[in-house]
Amino acid sequence: MSQALRIEPVEGTMTAGDGEHRVLEISLPGVPRGLVVLLCDDGGLAGHAGEVLNDLAHHGYESLAVEVAGDGRGPLPPDAVLVALQALLARAAERGWSPEQVGVLGVGSGGLQALVAAALFELGAVVSLSPTRRGGAVALPDVVATVRTPWLGLFGADDPSAPVEEVRALGRRLEGASDVFTAVVRYPGVGRDWYRSDTSDGVSYAASYDGWERVFEWLGARVAPRLTPLAEQWRAHQGA
Repeated sequence: MSQALRIEPVEGTMTAGDGEHRVLEISLPGVPRGLVVLLCDDGGLAGHAGEVLNDLAHHGYESLAVEVAGDGRGPLPPDAVLVALQALLARAAERGWSPEQVGVLGVGSGGLQALVAAALFELGAVVSLSPTRRGGAVALPDVVATVRTPWLGLFGADDPSAPVEEVRALGRRLEGASDVFTAVVRYPGVGRDWYRSDTSDGVSYAASYDGWERVFEWLGARVAPRLTPLAEQWRAHQGA
């Protein structure tokens, strides 16, 4: 996912119900395609977040990354996710983005929080990469019975925290109960970190390549683009 020209994310803080969170942001000139909120796994801001934000920018998306699980004890409960996401969406609104123009991308335990976000909010799109807790027991959330935002879940088949029957049951539950489209994909021969691009293993590289293609196809098909100034003028003219 590396790009020839790298944008250095701007570091700041965000206040949510449980305190202050460090955030990274990339704003784009012109008319960006949308805004993607990146919910990082523990340590993700210091790790792969900058690379992911640059790849989002390459595809035309502004971005906002936050690590909301940072106590090392796994994903936040739904009520805490609600508070954190409300703060993130308020920050997005300050930048002129409406909910249908916002996508959420969660990685690891952040992927679990992204799934909860899909259940709580009506947004453009939500994607979860390996939505499990690192080194923990099976952590797929039984509390999520249905989602309000189209959700894509991508799993490594060899992730011990995502047994095949658990993943299939989650997919069936959401598909049967939700009024929006959901999809679950499992990649054979790879574990929890399949999405990382810094690997020379052919199977992992293939999974990473296919997974990121699916991520941007999902976002591109569902996150509503911002109107250009010309389109705004045309809409105003039609309304008049």
